[in-house]
Amino acid sequence: MIIDAAPALSTAFIWAWASITYGDFMRRIKPITVNFLRMLYASTALLIPAILLRFNVGAVWGSLSGLLSLAIGDSLYLMSINYSGVSVAAPVSYTYIPITVLLATLLGEPLTALKVASGILVVVGVYLLSHGESRVTIRGVLLALGASLAWAIGQTLIKVADVNGLNPITLAFTRVAAACIILLIVNYITHNDLKGAIKSTIRTRLPLVAILDLGIGVALYAYSIDLIGLGLTVIMTGSMPLIAQAMASVMGRERLTINRLLGAVVVVLAILLIFL
Repeated sequence: MIIDAAPALSTAFIWAWASITYGDFMRRIKPITVNFLRMLYASTALLIPAILLRFNVGAVWGSLSGLLSLAIGDSLYLMSINYSGVSVAAPVSYTYIPITVLLATLLGEPLTALKVASGILVVVGVYLLSHGESRVTIRGVLLALGASLAWAIGQTLIKVADVNGLNPITLAFTRVAAACIILLIVNYITHNDLKGAIKSTIRTRLPLVAILDLGIGVALYAYSIDLIGLGLTVIMTGSMPLIAQAMASVMGRERLTINRLLGAVVVVLAILLIFL
């Protein structure tokens, strides 16, 4: 079981590192533009491998997953942070984990008390990890709930695409390509300087991070679903905020607090529960 969980944990590490790196770019480029750039660089790198590995009907579900998770979910999450801050947006949006565990039952996965408890504990842990000055607004909470629902359905559709025989690399491509088109339109409508953004990032580490995050990370996620199922995979990758917090502390970007330490304990407990 521990060996089978390795792909999901590897995904969590990749996503944690990527989330910290994206923050460096969002200090000088609009988040919606950074979101587009990551889709652009990842889809460009994955195009040829996806063509060689071929498409099938699962590509439709992969595209829908990308639209929901990456274009809609990520954007709603960023908007929620703008209105209510991370301390509200993160725990509310991370309710996507128990929701996804429930949705996985529609695809034939068993629902156990330990899965439910673990999923809820991850949300509690994320709350403690992100706890700080909060400014609760109805709009911020609703946006975070929208992100949660979009992420939950989007993650579930990854399994649907996988069940339909779509290989992990092509699956990753269809997700980012679909989201890239939508985000391109949004950035064009809002008159963001895409040409300047591409020029200023093309020779940075952003393209590499995007490929690892949205290419390798998603491929490992899909492979993990094959090994341990969607429910357990989404719980394991829910450790991402904990890993990101640990990385940020080691790098000297954030200090460790009692709340964050408690959050770490709760997330670790949540992960350990599913091994019982």
